[in-house]
Amino acid sequence: MKRTLGILVVLALLAFGALPLAQGEEQTRESYKAAVEPICQANRKANERIMAGVRQRLNRNKLNPAGKQFIRVSGSFGRLIGKLAKVPPPTADAHRIERWLEIMKLLKTRLRLVGKYYLEGLKIKGNHEGILAERAGVSANNTSIVLHFRDCRFGRFDRNG
Repeated sequence: MKRTLGILVVLALLAFGALPLAQGEEQTRESYKAAVEPICQANRKANERIMAGVRQRLNRNKLNPAGKQFIRVSGSFGRLIGKLAKVPPPTADAHRIERWLEIMKLLKTRLRLVGKYYLEGLKIKGNHEGILAERAGVSANNTSIVLHFRDCRFGRFDRNG
C-alpha cells in the first residue's frame, strides 16, 4: 500500500511538473504571427470602411467630415493595439514587438492629431501631421516586414492627393 501511494505521489508530481511546460509553451514567431494576423486583418477592413472617401472630402475642403474619419480610425487603432498587446510575444522578438506597439501608439496619436487639426480647419497642420503619421506607419511596417506579417502592415492614410 505504501509503495502504491508513493508511486501515485511521484506520478502526480511529474504530471504537475510537466503541466507548466505544456501551458507555458514557448511562443514562436510563426505562432505569434498566426495569432495576430486575423486581428490585423479585421482591423484593416474596418479602417478601410472608416477611411472611405476621405481623399475626396479633403480635395473639396470638407475638413470637418474628414477630421471625424481620422479620429475614428485613430480609435480603431487604439483598439487594435489593445488586442495585440494581449498576445504574448515570442521571447526572441519581445523587444522588437514592444517597439512595434510603441510605434503604433505614435501612429494612433498622429492620426488623432490629423483629425483634430482638420476639425479646427487647419488643413496645412493636418497635412503636416499626416506626413508624420505616414512616417510612423513606414516605421511600423519595417518591423512587420521583419516578422513576415502580411495583414499587420499599414497603408497610406490619404491626406491630400
